[in-house]
Amino acid sequence: MTMKRMNFYLADIQIKKLKGIQKKTGLPLSDILRRAIDKYWERFEKKGKRT
Repeated sequence: MTMKRMNFYLADIQIKKLKGIQKKTGLPLSDILRRAIDKYWERFEKKGKRT
């Protein structure tokens, strides 16, 4: 799988929550975000393209 670098902004509370997950799982933030995006796509596709 080819990876592309992306830059974006997150709210302080989002960063805090992500770092909490990182501390519990030991996963890098990038891995947590990729997994979250994949889960979102799964739900999006199951709901007939609705958010």
